[in-house]
Amino acid sequence: MAAEDRPAVSRPTLNRLEMDAWAKGVPLADALRTYAETVVRNNPALVAKLPDGPVSDPDITIDGIRYAELIDLQRVAESKKISFEEAIARYAWTPAINAVAARLRAEYSGDVADIAIVDGGRGVRIGFKNGIPAGVVELARKLPVEVRLFRDRGFSEAELQATLKVARDNVEGQGLAALIVARYDAEHGRVKLAVRPKTALRSDTERANLVSRLRPAPPRNAAIDVVVEVDERLGLAKYDGYLRGGGLLDGDHILCTNGFNLIKASTNEKGTLTARHCADKDQYFLYRNHSNYATDITTVSRWARAVDFDIARFSGGSMTYTRTFYYDLNKPRYVHDVGTSPVIGQPVCKFGRKTGATCDDIVDVNVDITDIIDNGKRYLGNIETDNMADHGDSGGPLYYGNRAWGLTSAGLDPVIGDTTTWFVAADRVNDAGGLGGSWNIWTCTTC
Repeated sequence: MAAEDRPAVSRPTLNRLEMDAWAKGVPLADALRTYAETVVRNNPALVAKLPDGPVSDPDITIDGIRYAELIDLQRVAESKKISFEEAIARYAWTPAINAVAARLRAEYSGDVADIAIVDGGRGVRIGFKNGIPAGVVELARKLPVEVRLFRDRGFSEAELQATLKVARDNVEGQGLAALIVARYDAEHGRVKLAVRPKTALRSDTERANLVSRLRPAPPRNAAIDVVVEVDERLGLAKYDGYLRGGGLLDGDHILCTNGFNLIKASTNEKGTLTARHCADKDQYFLYRNHSNYATDITTVSRWARAVDFDIARFSGGSMTYTRTFYYDLNKPRYVHDVGTSPVIGQPVCKFGRKTGATCDDIVDVNVDITDIIDNGKRYLGNIETDNMADHGDSGGPLYYGNRAWGLTSAGLDPVIGDTTTWFVAADRVNDAGGLGGSWNIWTCTTC
């Protein structure tokens, strides 16, 4: 779909602020902060009814963009070494992709092959197994960038996910692997399993024989290719008042970060999330707010660990649970909703106690990991980025603006020179293999 077919983007306030900043010789970020503070000062009602108290930044919208997203775009600009103005132009629209992706995956689940943001935020690629279904063009026109539609891929994303599961289960069942990282390439129809063998390989012949044994039977869809790679270096690095997400968790054996708070709707019971592998080390954590909010500390206790996802629930303590989380040191904001249907190429940000707040693009979705050495524990449904976290960041929030996207889980051991980081997707919390349907991330839908 050509540029003239897409909806026009109108940002009069941001354009005016950009011109004013240029005329005054100040950064756009400073002009934006001054404008937001002025808006709130002139209309205190905008923040007067926040249910869990004030947060560090005005919870307002400018030209249809949440102020929280504009703050994150400043960090996106830093990570990509582009100007703030360019980051707005290229990435401010990207939250709109998820509603479109969710509809495509729901209405055309047997045909949609891949969805990705491409060209550094300037376009979208959508592929289909067969022809382009009726209605897709109108749906794609909702996006304010060039959308390229591809037909006759020969496979669907659902088939790739099913093939990945079969291949992963096959390798798990043979007892020859210590660690499995399974992902798929939805553009080219390829399922890839990276495997660390349980025992050392002494020759190229042994390696070839192992690859042959681990390779599953050909997929039902011949258009899908399954690749098994053996790498002895493959390793998993697990990153190890008010009660907010993004707070600090101090255990006897591990230091972690908590992600978002939870609510059980039927009883109004509250809890907080962190990574399961943190809960495996300690049953109790001392929760601490960041230094500007450190008026109290409390002990939270482990109540539940997910089976298939790196998620654990802690509850209790003497502090008041909130719908807020720390997106940066000493800077809380509200959670408005939980992200679904993540798309390759869209920016996300994370906070952790060791490396702080950083942003990067999603490079893969639905990545599955099996740590067979650690009692066969599964880390399923992960969002992958190149944004390296570190020990202590585990459990911390993955977000964009006011949207909760996930929790920091693990990464590839840096010894192999890879900065891959995985985040368990936030919408897996209430899966059957997660915490169950009664628990959800606590959001403020009226903020």
